[in-house]
Amino acid sequence: MDSLTNTTAFVLEFDSKKSTITIGQKILATISSLIPYKQWDVIVAIVSDTVYTLHKEVVDHSLTLIDAIPINYNDTEQNKSYAYAEKYFNQLLEKQCTRNSLVMGIGGGVTTDFAGYVASAYMRGIDVVYVPTTLLAMVDASIGGKVAVNIKAGKNIVGHFHQPNYIIIDVNFLHTLPQSEWRCGMAEVVKHALIGDSSSLEILQNKEIQYGYINNSLYNCINSSVRFKASIVEKDEYEKNIRAILNYGHTVGHAIESLFEYTMSHGEAVAAGMLVESYISLKEGMPKADFDCIRDILSAYNLLPKISFDPRLIINHMMYDKKNIKGKIRFVLLESIGKPRIGCEVNDLLVMEALNFYLKMVSR
Repeated sequence: MDSLTNTTAFVLEFDSKKSTITIGQKILATISSLIPYKQWDVIVAIVSDTVYTLHKEVVDHSLTLIDAIPINYNDTEQNKSYAYAEKYFNQLLEKQCTRNSLVMGIGGGVTTDFAGYVASAYMRGIDVVYVPTTLLAMVDASIGGKVAVNIKAGKNIVGHFHQPNYIIIDVNFLHTLPQSEWRCGMAEVVKHALIGDSSSLEILQNKEIQYGYINNSLYNCINSSVRFKASIVEKDEYEKNIRAILNYGHTVGHAIESLFEYTMSHGEAVAAGMLVESYISLKEGMPKADFDCIRDILSAYNLLPKISFDPRLIINHMMYDKKNIKGKIRFVLLESIGKPRIGCEVNDLLVMEALNFYLKMVSR
């Protein structure tokens, strides 16, 4: 592993609170200097079973430093549910958590999302700190304050906006990240690059990132991607306008996840969604050279899942999307790379054509 750039930190100023993001290598072991842990009466850490198995020593050491109480969490999309959360509300009560307590989420995007939801709802909202351990969670899921759980009808239907007080991004966790999870995170890195993160776009186009290599190119890409998303949500905390660009690829992506009953990873579904929505963008006037660039990047990093589905069912599942207005499906499309448009209505026939294009491409 290369010696990475020094630890960096920056503060986001929201209407609701300040949120500090720290990025570095092997920094979880210094957590007592990164958060003011003595200000909370009880600290409970919801820890991913997967992460605890792989990183037991550093997790135990770090939680001991701040007198935190660990609670294990079986981090699956099926367990990121409204019904499953009640178990954790009861455990917070048993640990005598008050409105002056802290919940930590240590794990991937499912864990940070779930921990955030629990913190947002317990006693009408208590503080939360995230330690994202997957690439997806680092660059996307942990940033922005959206917390939610799933119900049978769809993904992230029940939730709140609840900003974390601190996000601690320790890239050392990526050392044990499976390749499938790596691809999930890369999908969100690509998304940010295509909607405006030009620094990451250049790194991706130069093929500077490879699975298993935690080097300065990856660090710089993570740093740029995190700062890009942070800059967007800082301007629009409650998604009234510009923040909606972050939903590029997600209208189709969430529908695919729902159709497959969350057995497919979020990153894979979003990668498929980006290609479908880029095809729609092409037909709506995006330059073909830009479409070819998007397709080449998604293919080069092996992000497109080889799946089969009935396009009509995908369109049906899109009807549950939160961006819809008066029953009309709304897309984020690209005028060109780096120039997204929000709130776009698209004819169902074009959506069907784009979905069929995807099926044909991945079946080759």
